[in-house]
Parts: sequence; structure tokens; C-alpha cells
Amino acid sequence: MKQRIFFLGLVFSLLISGCSTVKEPVSKPVKPTISVSGTGTASAAPDVINIQLGVDIADPDPVEAVNKNTIKMKAVMAVLETFNIPASDTQTTSYSMWVEDIYDQDGQLTGEKRYHVTNQVNIRLRDLTQIGTLIGKATDAGANSIVGITFGVDDTTELEQTALDNAVGNAQEKAQRIAEEMGVRIGEIVSVNEGGYYSPTPYYGDKGGLGGGGGAVPISQGQFSITTSVQVVYELLP
Repeated sequence: MKQRIFFLGLVFSLLISGCSTVKEPVSKPVKPTISVSGTGTASAAPDVINIQLGVDIADPDPVEAVNKNTIKMKAVMAVLETFNIPASDTQTTSYSMWVEDIYDQDGQLTGEKRYHVTNQVNIRLRDLTQIGTLIGKATDAGANSIVGITFGVDDTTELEQTALDNAVGNAQEKAQRIAEEMGVRIGEIVSVNEGGYYSPTPYYGDKGGLGGGGGAVPISQGQFSITTSVQVVYELLP
């Protein structure tokens, strides 16, 4: 019995001794870092145009409103077909009807109603030289609603890469400038977060601003640009 107690006491002592020799983990010193943002833009001449146009008809008779809209929209589509636009580049974006209540000069409801029928189609035009003529002929055929004109680039892969390179370069320039002011140097990149790509706001217009009369409407294509941003974290060195 005494031997058993002695044996258990020896094991307990060894366990206590073993626990006392366990070393606490040594935490590594945290390296200083700097976080900077960078933006980059790339531009190119547009090679495609997206234009959304259509017909908006109002009539006291809803059936007449639909019929008149259909007749004029067919005339507009017939004009568009003369520009040899592929079916894949033409898409109806909206067809709607809404009711307008008519008020008299005193602001009182007259009980009369006016029915509006709108049919909008989006066209992707790849020959930029045709845009002015297309708008002119479409309005002559009955199009009285042009929601927007957007110039773009069909394949933006190269532009996106250039914009990203410029954004990273901009971030590095900022980091180096800040590091110099602090009397240190930038080291390895710790992390990079991309902010995504966006393009400028498209041009918007309507028939009043675009004219008609059979002539080509003057449209300026300008440049198409893509902008991106990055957030880069650099290690700081003494």
C-alpha cells in the first residue's frame, strides 16, 4: 500500500515538473504596414453604340392608342432593318401602358382619361458613322422617344488590364511618397483589393435635342473610358 502511494506521488511530481518546463509561445513582433488606395483609367475610341428609342402614343381610346403605337413602331423597325442590324443586336426593352387623368383649368378632374402606350427598343450599332442618319430616319418614321445613347467598346479586356496596371502604379507612387516623408521604405505587398470597374455616365437626349427632318443628326462620340481602383497594403522597412 505504501509502495502504491509512493508511486502515485512520484507520478504526480513528474507531471508537475513537466508542466513547469512548458515554455510560453513567443509572439512575433508585428511588422508595420501602410495602406494606400490607387486609381487608374484607360481610354479608347468607341467601336459600338447602344441607343434606346421608341414610340410613345397618347389617345383617349386605349385600343386606338395600341393600334397607333403598333403602326408607328412597325414603321420605325422597317427603317432600322435598312441599316442591316443583326437580330441579336436588337431587343425590345419595354412595352407599357399607363392612364393619365385629365384636369380642367381649375385643377378639377374632368372624368376624361388619356391612355399612353410606350414601346422601346435597344439597338447595338457597330458602324458609328451611321448613328446620325439612323436617328434622323427613325424620328421621321415616328420615333418620338430616345432614352439614351451610350458609346462603348465591345471587348474591354485590354482596357481593364491597362486601368488595373495604372491603379497599382498610382498606389505604389503614393506609398513611396508617404514612406519617404516618414523616413522609411516600402517592402513587400501584404494584400491587394480590387474595387471593380466603371465607365462614365452615358449621353442622354430626346427628340427635341436631336432634331429630325431626314438629315443626319450630329453626334460626338468622344472617348470611352474605364476606371478602376485598388487598395494596397505594403510592409514598411526601416
